[in-house]
Formats: sequence, C-alpha cells, structure tokens
Amino acid sequence: MGAPNLTFSVSGEKVSGVSGFDHIVVSFQADADYPAFECRATKAGEDWGLGKGVLVASFSTTPANTQRTFEIYDDFLIQGDGDYRISLFVQGEDGSWNDNHLYLPSGAAAYVTADGRNYLCMRG
Repeated sequence: MGAPNLTFSVSGEKVSGVSGFDHIVVSFQADADYPAFECRATKAGEDWGLGKGVLVASFSTTPANTQRTFEIYDDFLIQGDGDYRISLFVQGEDGSWNDNHLYLPSGAAAYVTADGRNYLCMRG
C-alpha cells in the first residue's frame, strides 16, 4: 500500500507583502493514516521534490480523514517575487513518500487543485 491520497483546498492564488494578502490558508486530509506530511515551496524553474525548497509546514502521525490546516505567508517564499510550486508530500505507513498534489504536467500555465480549480501561488 503506497502513500495516501490527499484532498485539499486553498484560500487564494496569490501571496504578497500587502496586508490582508500576505498569506493563504491550506486545508487538507488524507484517505489513510500517515506518519508524516511536508509542504514545500520551490521557486518556479528550480529543482523540486521531497527535501528540496523551503519547508513550509509539517505534521506527524495523523489518522485518516483528519483535516489539517496551515498558512503559507509571503515571508516563507524566500527566493523573492515570482511563481512558486507549492508541493504537498505525504508518507505512507510503508515508508514511501508521494507527491499527491494534482498539478498539471511541468511547463503548463497553471496548477490544478483537487477540486479542478486553477491554483498558482505567486509572491508579487
């Protein structure tokens, strides 16, 4: 059994230094128990993956279907203005990790959330 599948939602598509727009809220849940979760931010064009980029949030052992929520602030996007890939990684009980973020393929104009809406986090 591999890593669980995630469903998630985000409160916005852009993060900036402007008060009221300086963060987005991410809520997610997994369809199976998991021992670890990480959210990482990587500037567009840079190598991304587990252990790469800025660690934005992490959670330890969590039961299936438990909603978790965290915020991504503009200060977390330390590589300056631009587009960022926000990746959600979850570890399965067997130790495998999976990038469950339902993005469009590399090079696409936008990313897509689990509910099919465009999602692109930018710092502007």
